Amino acid sequence: MDGYDHATYGDRFAAVYDDWYQGITDAPTCAALLAELADLEGHAGGGPVLELGVGTGRLALPLSAMGVQVVGVDASEAMLAELAAKDGGGAVEAVLGDMAAPPLGDRAFAVVFVAYNTLFNLVDPADQQRCIADAAARLLPGGSFVVEAFVPVPGRAQEAVAPRTITADRVVLSVSQTDPGRQEALGQYVDITEAGITLRPWHIRWSTPEQLDDMAAAAGLVLADRWADWERTPFGPDSPSHVSRYTAPPT
Repeated sequence: MDGYDHATYGDRFAAVYDDWYQGITDAPTCAALLAELADLEGHAGGGPVLELGVGTGRLALPLSAMGVQVVGVDASEAMLAELAAKDGGGAVEAVLGDMAAPPLGDRAFAVVFVAYNTLFNLVDPADQQRCIADAAARLLPGGSFVVEAFVPVPGRAQEAVAPRTITADRVVLSVSQTDPGRQEALGQYVDITEAGITLRPWHIRWSTPEQLDDMAAAAGLVLADRWADWERTPFGPDSPSHVSRYTAPPT
């Protein structure tokens, strides 16, 4: 998408993200699982956790409230400003940067995670691979790299226009295109009020679970668990999403 970069999504969606997406998954259940995974032997209270694409803190804040040290990376200053303004936001160490190459030096973590399709915001497959490789290199012994994403369904190229919101004072239209051959989808939310029009663009490049497994293997990781959700529901052929946990193989 012309004019779209790593910060565009966050900058355009920061003002509405909590309103639109706060309940997309069970944040307390997610935080409880991540805190459990972070409880590594030799790290009192659990090792530190890194969230890639922390956004407004939907997951980082409940995790931090459990006493876990959380570092959150995001490419959008607007998203990080929303996080900082919230109660408890100061307890999350917010870092502005590209999640494919976080500016964190040689810091290591018990858990590195990327939730709710955020990995797919990296629309270059090479950037997805760099992101996974960087995460793998940051894991403490026994640590986990966790990815939450949808399971792509085979289909044909499509174009769609549909209303998302209709009120007396506002209309939000969703305009989208999908290209299964390129494993890409892009679109705009066209937010129309009497004050004017705001455009909220998005662009993703999806990967299948098998492709994620291959990228993890190339980074030296192996699949340890795959669930259908954060409640650890067994993953099956009809699961629309997955939570996959990768670890370094035992030495």
